[in-house]
Amino acid sequence: MEGVFGTVWSWYADFSLPVGWRDAVDMALMACLVYQAYIRFRGTRAARIGVGLVIMGALYFLAHAAGLLLTSWVLSGVWAAAFVLVIIVFQGEIRQILEQVQPAIPSFALFRRGRQLQSEVETLRTIASTCFTLATKRRGALLMFERRNQLEPFLRSPGVIVDARVSPQLLENLFMPPSPLHDGAIYIRGDRIFRASCVLPLSETHSLPHFYGTRHRAAVGITERSDALAVVVSEERAAVSVVERGNMVTLPAAQDLYAWLLTRLTDGGQPHRFIWPSLTLLTHNWRVKLASLAVVLLLWLALVGPQNAEVGFTIPVIYDNIPASFDLTGNRTQEVYLRVRGPRELINFLDPRRLHATLNLKEAQEGATRYSLSAQDVDIPLGVEVVGVDPATVTVRLKKKPPPEKEETKGASGKSVTQK
Repeated sequence: MEGVFGTVWSWYADFSLPVGWRDAVDMALMACLVYQAYIRFRGTRAARIGVGLVIMGALYFLAHAAGLLLTSWVLSGVWAAAFVLVIIVFQGEIRQILEQVQPAIPSFALFRRGRQLQSEVETLRTIASTCFTLATKRRGALLMFERRNQLEPFLRSPGVIVDARVSPQLLENLFMPPSPLHDGAIYIRGDRIFRASCVLPLSETHSLPHFYGTRHRAAVGITERSDALAVVVSEERAAVSVVERGNMVTLPAAQDLYAWLLTRLTDGGQPHRFIWPSLTLLTHNWRVKLASLAVVLLLWLALVGPQNAEVGFTIPVIYDNIPASFDLTGNRTQEVYLRVRGPRELINFLDPRRLHATLNLKEAQEGATRYSLSAQDVDIPLGVEVVGVDPATVTVRLKKKPPPEKEETKGASGKSVTQK
């Protein structure tokens, strides 16, 4: 295990990672996107598959650091197809998000802190009493209350804009079965009914009792994905339940519902007022935001860091294509120090024993000549960059070969005969 951690430490210690303002902006934007994707997908089947992909990525880095070549090779192949897998797995969620994008909503609305909306005390009292009136009449109802997070991006269907003040008569009429808007949720923003007949995302949790129907699963689903509150009226059991962050509680009386809403939508009975973005932008859901930043930082190190990995080798120099009429003389450079940079995966599989610098002397002339060594003189794999060669120049001395010596032999008469 110490060898694994030692390898990981040496891996990152070799990196030279100056973080500029562009890198900081890049990571901040990606952290916002990861955070928004999380709050929209959490609690869904797609989120569980996403967690599996993250775990697979962590296993790849551990296998790579431990030197498990076969395992890291297989996992790297999976990651090569990860983009296609994400599109296939999340195609439903991606389509729903794209369908919900509205040009009228400013683009910065995805990243800003939601508004603190006013909820008047009398409005909450009216809602509480009307919900228990509907329960007495055994009429089903579903109400959701917006807080910091805007809820439009989470809706499966936006429903119909009502934009009217809350009143007992309007609430009862909206949930009356003959009404075309009775089947769906009411979207309450502040002290007004903003939309009606909204279709909410259903929770996929298995912890809900079997007798809870679609309304209850929709109430849990919207509160799992946002900080909204939900109130559900069951027509079968004539009960009123409240939901916050996926947790459902059944309340016995209208006064209890009023107190529950009052403590969550107001400050001590005083309505929320609009507050300009401040530290709350960072502290709201800070654990999730910190985790999103950590994920982006790891991705940045994995994708950008290896590109800056730099190592050095001592390699031999081979003098090639020496003219037949010349000989190398004097002291000549036998080895040079080569520095290369590239992805860590390629450098790990780089065998320095197969590297050499080749100097082509085909056009060489007699005497001493200086030659420069460059990246073209080193045979390296594609994707690896030559940073430098030391020494960058070598001196080659050539001289002509001496003519071949003449040999003397004796002929039949005993005289010497010169043979060339």
